Amino acid sequence: MFEMIFKQNGDARNLQKFLEKESCATLLHETLFQNQKHYIVSIKKQQNNQNILDGLFCFIMNVKRLEWASYILAEYYFYKDPHEQEQILTIIGEMLSGDREELTSLMNDWNETEFLKGNLVSLMENNEPVHFDSFVKFRLKALHERMVLYVEKAIDEYKLEQDYQMFVQMLRDYLASKNEQQTCIHLYFSNSDLLFFNAELKEMKRNELFSVVDKRLLTNHPVYVDSYTIAPLLSMAPKQINVYCSEPELKLIRTIENIFEERVRILPLSAFPGNVHPAIPDAANE
Repeated sequence: MFEMIFKQNGDARNLQKFLEKESCATLLHETLFQNQKHYIVSIKKQQNNQNILDGLFCFIMNVKRLEWASYILAEYYFYKDPHEQEQILTIIGEMLSGDREELTSLMNDWNETEFLKGNLVSLMENNEPVHFDSFVKFRLKALHERMVLYVEKAIDEYKLEQDYQMFVQMLRDYLASKNEQQTCIHLYFSNSDLLFFNAELKEMKRNELFSVVDKRLLTNHPVYVDSYTIAPLLSMAPKQINVYCSEPELKLIRTIENIFEERVRILPLSAFPGNVHPAIPDAANE
């Protein structure tokens, strides 16, 4: 039998669940050590112990890393508010699952999987009961410290997202105060080019767009407001914006959707009812 000792009943039960998924026979029992309750997971050893290793690996990678991140977030960086914690931990979870490569690429390359599996293999060679907290403290210290980097990157991203939301809300408030100057604007995205058309499908050139821009937008918020796209749209405050594109997930299109909300319709390029010239000398998003 291989035995692992936990201070928390929840940890012991979580490990047991992961081991059961790997068809490992386990027993969970409670004991007293120095007048404190401890929980022991006893695991029947197998011929090559691969299933046990897989269960331990998934338990640490899928459960414990996020728990460590939560502790680091609260105790090192003093994020105590549950709502803020939830949002930052969501970002960390996405990083851990590989969904935020733009953030993980900013961290030093290190093979966490290889590190953990190597330490688990040597752990299984131990015939004595293993205290999980001691194993983490001494053998998995580098993995635990790695979580600090995840937390730092997630906090930075959270702050940027908060700034972005404030920026979007500020522009929504501005839009709500504007009178409608155009009933409909058509935006045609093709490759790296963006064309504006009015309700009559007449193309609006850059000089015309710049002439309608409320200069206060550029004076008060020069860093945040795109003078070629967002500023003209806000200044014209159209009742409807038809966006024709092949990639609706483009950052600029998402920003337009976030600001103008229900005014925006996303359509395929083929739905554009007007004519587009093949050569575009003054694309609006150069």
